[in-house]
Amino acid sequence: MLKRFSIFLSVLVLVSVAFSATAAEQVLLQYNPAPGTTAKYKMNIRGNTIVTAYQRAQRTNLETAMTIEQKVTGVDKDGNIDMATTILDGTITVNNTPTQLPNTGQIINVKMAKDGEILSSSGMDQQGSFNQMQIKFPAKPVAVGDSWTSTIKPNPQLPIPMDVKYTVVGFEKVSGMDTVKLKSEVTSSQGAAGSINLDVKANGMIWFAYDKGIMVQNEVTSNMVMIMENDLGGGKKEKIETRMNLSLKMGLTK
Repeated sequence: MLKRFSIFLSVLVLVSVAFSATAAEQVLLQYNPAPGTTAKYKMNIRGNTIVTAYQRAQRTNLETAMTIEQKVTGVDKDGNIDMATTILDGTITVNNTPTQLPNTGQIINVKMAKDGEILSSSGMDQQGSFNQMQIKFPAKPVAVGDSWTSTIKPNPQLPIPMDVKYTVVGFEKVSGMDTVKLKSEVTSSQGAAGSINLDVKANGMIWFAYDKGIMVQNEVTSNMVMIMENDLGGGKKEKIETRMNLSLKMGLTK
């Protein structure tokens, strides 16, 4: 159960987490926080799963709450950012029973280009996943109505590619900061990978403070269906279907 939830949580984080006027305004979106900049975020994920196997269905209610801190430890002459992310605290609650997140205190170090491309990372078991966590911004300024797409490549935690489309829907003042509001749409770009068939649809809104170069707020809802084949031996296989609906809210906190 926890392994299946880990896959779905990886998907949600991948489509959700990013550092990152008038309708005619154009802005160049870049990750450009100054050295020493520290941003702390509260994240809450709620949802439920229905697992159907051996002709039985089981529903599980899930909630994950965590606080993370991102600190810019350096910026080189090319504008590449060294950033340390620490999981300060967190709990995962399954059917009203809370437990502490096992990776509390873990520090993830990343070197990232201004456009969001991850150049290197360390301190995380699932580095392949983390390399796809940031939004990769376009090279030219964007205005309301502009959009761009990117692809999350397959990795051990997410075995199929994902297509992501971002659209600029407006400019808003949030927590005293000038932000661009981005709509995100994520879909799986192929149905199956080996013994796993994963279908994902997620829609969200991201508020990015373009002057400060940091993410301010993020909201995502997602619906996922995963079908896995369990080899019973003797040529017999059993399909395990997991359906998960999740909602995520993430924002700056003091």
